[in-house]
Amino acid sequence: MYMENNLDNMILASGMTKTRVAEEKGITPQNLSRVIHGKTKLSLTDADEYSKILNCSAQQVMFRNEPVPIALYVHYDIHMKPTYDFIADRPDDSPLKDEFPTGEVYLFGPHPFNVAAVLFKVHPDYRGHWIEYSGAMSVIHLDPITENRISKDAFQKSSYVKDTDGKIMYGHVYPEPGSSHTIYNPWRSDLISEDEEITRGVKLAWATPVVATFWQPELRGISTVFDK
Repeated sequence: MYMENNLDNMILASGMTKTRVAEEKGITPQNLSRVIHGKTKLSLTDADEYSKILNCSAQQVMFRNEPVPIALYVHYDIHMKPTYDFIADRPDDSPLKDEFPTGEVYLFGPHPFNVAAVLFKVHPDYRGHWIEYSGAMSVIHLDPITENRISKDAFQKSSYVKDTDGKIMYGHVYPEPGSSHTIYNPWRSDLISEDEEITRGVKLAWATPVVATFWQPELRGISTVFDK
């Protein structure tokens, strides 16, 4: 038995069928299955060949990296005003389910804790300074959300929060005396809005930090597979 590889996940992320991948590699589907399940060794040469077929890196083929869930969509209107679409809170009859489905993201490397993805969608007619957010992606720490806790890593850092009334916000988290918090969003005080966005006295259900943001995820070898 050989070390578990990531070939199966990368085939899924590519959207190709295993039969097609086997054909392009010049092997039978049965032999491909043996490689996927570790019964046949995946050599560096094989990984490089699969990477060219799947349009990814050989490292992504060699080393198993579990996909992470899409946790949140941030929708910006034509004036770049955001609406936060937290998937876990969507009603069953949400009209957003078809256009903005659930799914998983394949990142280019592992993390020492559970993470999730935030996808940004910008109004197609917007042409301002912040167009770079169109198609961008952030990675957030997932554990504070699933555990309903306020991460100290969110303090004075870019973060997403949910208040006790269920409202999702973005900003820097500042503890207040007692158990409330101030949420300061400096992004809204620049070219988008004339006023700073500071919300005080917020009772939080959870707060989680942004780990990283990628303006062009596909150029970092990141791929997304949406649920059908």
